[in-house]
Formats: sequence, C-alpha cells, structure tokens
Amino acid sequence: MNKFIIIFIALSSIGCVKNNQEDTRTTKVTQTDTAIRTTIGKIDTSYALALKMDTTDKDEQRLIVSIDLYDKSYFVSPHSNGNFLGRFNLSLDETKHLTIRDSIIEFPKSLETYDPWSDGWVNFVKRNTTYTQKLIIDSKKDFEVTGLIQFVIEPRCTMEKVQFVISQRSGVLSVEKRQRSTHFGIFSDIICDVFNVGKKK
Repeated sequence: MNKFIIIFIALSSIGCVKNNQEDTRTTKVTQTDTAIRTTIGKIDTSYALALKMDTTDKDEQRLIVSIDLYDKSYFVSPHSNGNFLGRFNLSLDETKHLTIRDSIIEFPKSLETYDPWSDGWVNFVKRNTTYTQKLIIDSKKDFEVTGLIQFVIEPRCTMEKVQFVISQRSGVLSVEKRQRSTHFGIFSDIICDVFNVGKKK
C-alpha cells in the first residue's frame, strides 16, 4: 500500500512540474506578444491630427487642423522659405463648390533655425500647432470635396498622408477624416532628405 502512495505522490509531483513549465511558457509568450504590440503601437504615437470646421463672426468658413506632437517629433512648416521636400501641405481636389482663400495661418508661428543637414534655414514645427485655412463657399447645393494633408514626420522619417472630406448638407458644412496612411521605404527616404533643392552647390 505504501508503494502505491509513494508512486501516486511521485506522479503528482511530475504533473505539477509540467504544469508550471507550461505556465512559464505561456507567460513568456504573452509578454513577447505584448512587447510586439507595444512596438507596433508606437508607430502611431508620434502625433495626433484633428479636423473641424469653424465659422467666424463675419460668416467666413475656416478649416481648422490641430496637430499634437509626441516623443520629440517635428516636421517642416508650410511657411519655410525655399523648396523643402516633405513640408506640411494641405490641398483640395478641383471643385466649383469652394475655393481656398489666403495663405494657411500657423499658430503658434514656427521659428526659423539653421539646419546642418540641409545647410540652410528651416522652420521646424516642434510643438503642438493649429493651422487655419479660410474657405469661400461658392454653392448652396449639397456637395462633397476631398482634400489631402501630407508631411514628413521626423525623426521617424515617414511620409504621412491624411485624406479628408468637406461636405455640405442642407447648408451645414462639416469635415470628416477618411483615411490616414504612413509610407516607409525608399520613397520615404528620398522625401525624408529634407533639403533646399533650389540652393546652389
């Protein structure tokens, strides 16, 4: 009888060891998966972009673009002098319903600093910034117009593209963010080499 008890205890111990080993493996796999998800998730933590429509006291329509920057990210201002590749740009598809009026307003204004990589002066945007673009509405009919915001986010060195749609329904103007894409690879590396293509060598 004692032999059976000893054998039973021995088998139970082996089973516990195996269960503990499996638990350890499960924990390690879970930790690895979490680390991978965290790494992938960090791709989207360089900035956040929000859009809204605004009406002034003079009934002027304005598109407001708010960009919050994280992890010391930055990009080139649309007001940088020279032909810099990858700087912030906002555009609308050709339409008869609305037109862009005046230059885009940046607040707070970015400061011009010397950039050794481009051997020139650049307006880098390194803090949370709001862009305001005045619009003239040329139609009272319902319509949709697609727009695109694109810029290179540094130091990650990726071309960011944010597609949006401005629509008018029953006289009410609204904006909706449709798609955001990040472009890596050779194309991104070329764009990411932010330099003044017009400078003399």
